[in-house]
Amino acid sequence: MANTVFESKASWAGGLKLNLQSRNHKWVVDEPEILGGTDQGPNPVELVLGGLASCVGVLVSLYAPAHKVELKDFHVFVEGDLDLDGFQEIAPVRPGFSQIRYRVDIQTDSPKENVDSLLAHIDRICPVKDTLSGVGVLSQKSGSSVAA
Repeated sequence: MANTVFESKASWAGGLKLNLQSRNHKWVVDEPEILGGTDQGPNPVELVLGGLASCVGVLVSLYAPAHKVELKDFHVFVEGDLDLDGFQEIAPVRPGFSQIRYRVDIQTDSPKENVDSLLAHIDRICPVKDTLSGVGVLSQKSGSSVAA
């Protein structure tokens, strides 16, 4: 499974609301009311944070047995600092996150060394974390269509 292409499609649903689809999964994206949306779903930056949280969570579940960590429960907490003045072009600051932090709280009776080993492994191999660390994003030219 070397190079695999994953895709998502966003379709406008009016206002700031979008319908997203990946494979046969669908969900809604919207902005909170304070930013002009109708708050019918998470906004794009929350999806980025959720992507990191879910990727870390999947990896905890997947690799816990290999590190001899017996999971009773766990939670992944992700937060990011974003200056709204950036994308609103109010001030010359980055439009994206200036920092993202995550923490994994694992409930287990397994030794601390095993948990530390698991978390270090995940920190090294998490595809979403790696992507957020600096992959280039290309904007491809798109065609436009005019409704008749």
